[in-house]
Amino acid sequence: MTRRGRVLLVDDNELFRESLADLLTLEGAEICEAASGREALEKAKLHALDLAVLDLNLPDTTGVKVYSEIVRVQPTPCIFMTAEAEASLVDEAFELRPLELLRKPFEIGVFRDLVRRVLFGK
Repeated sequence: MTRRGRVLLVDDNELFRESLADLLTLEGAEICEAASGREALEKAKLHALDLAVLDLNLPDTTGVKVYSEIVRVQPTPCIFMTAEAEASLVDEAFELRPLELLRKPFEIGVFRDLVRRVLFGK
């Protein structure tokens, strides 16, 4: 049996996070959800990840700081997302070479296709 792609999905908006988790589960991914940077780092320590999807603005830190910690331990592709972020934070995010930085609200089909390509080569 092939291992499903494991995605760390981090956003403090519970409804938004759960809707993305539902979509990714339907795509065949295994989801680890987190609402904060601290929780995300705890989950990243416990699981091998195939993709990180991180909101740039988290209640306790930034997605940039979380991703910087994750890649120290395990190389992981990343998609950042944001509804609003300061230009300096967006610049920091791009320095980490994410697969994409999506502005909320984003086209769900674009997100789905990006995840499919990363996890399943589709």
